[in-house]
Amino acid sequence: MKKISSLLFIVALSTQVFGMSLEEYNAQVDKINSTIKDEQMRLLVKQELAKEIAKSLSTQKVDEKEVEEAPAEVVEEESPKEVQNTQAVLVSDFVEEKDKFKFQLGINAIASTLDFYGSSLNLIGNELSITGVKKVDNHKFRLGLGIRSLKADTITLENGAEYNILNKIDYSGAGVNLSYTYMVTSGFGVGAYMAFNYGETDLCEVDYCYNLDTTISELGARIDFNLAAWNPYLTIGYSLYNIDGHEFDAASAYLGLLNFEF
Repeated sequence: MKKISSLLFIVALSTQVFGMSLEEYNAQVDKINSTIKDEQMRLLVKQELAKEIAKSLSTQKVDEKEVEEAPAEVVEEESPKEVQNTQAVLVSDFVEEKDKFKFQLGINAIASTLDFYGSSLNLIGNELSITGVKKVDNHKFRLGLGIRSLKADTITLENGAEYNILNKIDYSGAGVNLSYTYMVTSGFGVGAYMAFNYGETDLCEVDYCYNLDTTISELGARIDFNLAAWNPYLTIGYSLYNIDGHEFDAASAYLGLLNFEF
């Protein structure tokens, strides 16, 4: 009977030891000494009490360790936000750079071979152009204005004979051009272009000159190169000359060596 009552006493003590101070422990020991007369039983109860206090202290250390580590967890939760903010800034900069509108200034060389009633009239000249450029990913769109002048220097007859032009045949005019390029790499791209120009052709004989209204419509392929601000290009295409109501087919090529983008 004494043993059962002692075990019940141990159970009652075990429910009160959590967070026990030194004074409370001494009070429990005095209570054990006065309540349990059997010395061995008192020793057993004290041992069980010591075990329960050890468990209590171990649990408290674990709780304190979790509290100490809590700030580190907060930092880990906040760090992804910082990464996301950094990514958002980088994406913003990229979009701003991608959508930036730029300009191109260029002086382009032009060569055109016109089918002139079975002979080939060879014209050479140049064009001063200013172009707006919009780039979206690898796609480049351009819309520009140009002022050009052409001069017929030689004519090649059907039999292959070539002669210098003695009479003056000059064209001067202005127009618009539209082009698209897909940049295969950062330094190379392929695309297409179209242009329309309006001006006059001066046709001079020995003592008299005619001013003939002239339009030039063009369509062709374009090859682009990109070296920092320098953007040389080459085009080859078809041209339709309408000189005072008379239409002439031509093959034309542009070489844009002095072409810079800002």
